[in-house]
Amino acid sequence: MTGFSPEFVPGGDFTLGAEEEALLVQRNGRLRTTGAVRLAAALSHAPATAGLVVPDVFANQVELNSAVCDSAESLHRSMRQLREQVRAAGAWLMAVGTHPAAEFGAIRTVSNARAKAIHDEFVGLLRAPTSALQIHVGFPDTETAMTAYHGLRHQLPVLRALGASSPMWHGQDSGLVSTRAAIMWSYPRVGIPPGVRDYEDYVHQATTLMSAAEVADESYLWWDMRVQPQLGTLEVRVLDSQPSLEHAAGLAALIQGMARAAVERPLTEHLPSAVLAENDFRAVRYGLDARIFDMGGVMRPIRLIAGQALTRARDALRGDRLDAPLDVVAAMLWEPTEAARQRGVFREKGLPALLRDLTHRTNGLGSGDEPPRAGGRRLDGSSG
Repeated sequence: MTGFSPEFVPGGDFTLGAEEEALLVQRNGRLRTTGAVRLAAALSHAPATAGLVVPDVFANQVELNSAVCDSAESLHRSMRQLREQVRAAGAWLMAVGTHPAAEFGAIRTVSNARAKAIHDEFVGLLRAPTSALQIHVGFPDTETAMTAYHGLRHQLPVLRALGASSPMWHGQDSGLVSTRAAIMWSYPRVGIPPGVRDYEDYVHQATTLMSAAEVADESYLWWDMRVQPQLGTLEVRVLDSQPSLEHAAGLAALIQGMARAAVERPLTEHLPSAVLAENDFRAVRYGLDARIFDMGGVMRPIRLIAGQALTRARDALRGDRLDAPLDVVAAMLWEPTEAARQRGVFREKGLPALLRDLTHRTNGLGSGDEPPRAGGRRLDGSSG
């Protein structure tokens, strides 16, 4: 029927890992058409202590898979080392939910069975590459994992608002804060994950859906959060990729703290799935300026709900001195958001300046200096 193996392999005690999808761009931020397979091959002999760089579905996108870490600070180091490996290989990355200037429908996928299956199923829905920051939290058993699942599921719209980095698409302002979410919503088997009683119910719903969709395994379920039994983790998939590694690490710490808090104080109320989906839309449309439906049955500012979630996460992490990266999240709540920053650069300086800004920040160059010119041929075969 499917290749889903429900046996849960213990994944540690709230360990962290990240899968960071990033686009391959030219030094001026323009999107490349290929290069992922060649770059991954060039980095295949790099020390694996920091993690791995692998191709993804799109030919101009790589996935940076971190090491398993105990803290968000360690995760930050792992992600930084992976980005530095890519830079040392002569390539430029852009970590953003959707490339601001990607042409509609200009898609090339890698040559493997999975990518072909996705291309054949999605056809014209593949309008532009999307990039997510997927955070894994490890758990010792299914009971702990599913307790965290119930708590995190209700917080996904809050994480969406905090992690939105893609207001632009096809060269124009979309009016949204995450065009990646809008593109993903056009695909099958996406969105808020199902409400379930326990792990057995999760397995039943997942395998039933896989049978209905006639897909090979659980990797074709693109819910905003899913169980990864072979890794012993919950994978939170709601975040756009982040140009700032500090923001990425801070959001990872927030998810780690949210998971701990959810286990320490299990959720006793549950919002209907349709309400969570509406909250999620509002997060995509308005970001941290949204008002969403809260547990008390009233509309509340998502910024306030996020601040309360941050306090609970900090309380859960403070005892092990894992809370320092949350200072970045506290600042994110009140500073201009990533979407607002991008809109400001686009409005004041234009699209080329925005592409340079995103490329500079992703590659650790700040926002003002032009990336140095690299001589010779690029890893995708084109000139520098």
